[in-house]
Amino acid sequence: MKFLELRQKDVINCNSGEKLGFVVDLEFEVSNGCICYLIVPKANKILNCFGKNQVFRIPYKRIVKIGHDAVLVDIIEKDCLK
Repeated sequence: MKFLELRQKDVINCNSGEKLGFVVDLEFEVSNGCICYLIVPKANKILNCFGKNQVFRIPYKRIVKIGHDAVLVDIIEKDCLK
């Protein structure tokens, strides 16, 4: 799968059923080239120009399934929010 294809899929948390957003970046392990984290920006319901942009750093091992339209993850949101 290409990164461009991954970016077009909704990331959905299986625990809450909420859509977290779309993947904007990946973190790799330099020594072996394996993906460590998916980076998904937190969607704010109210535009906050002065606040700090928060992102979800979702461990790759927490991906449950990559489907045609969505990436299902099993996370506790507050633990992955940076």
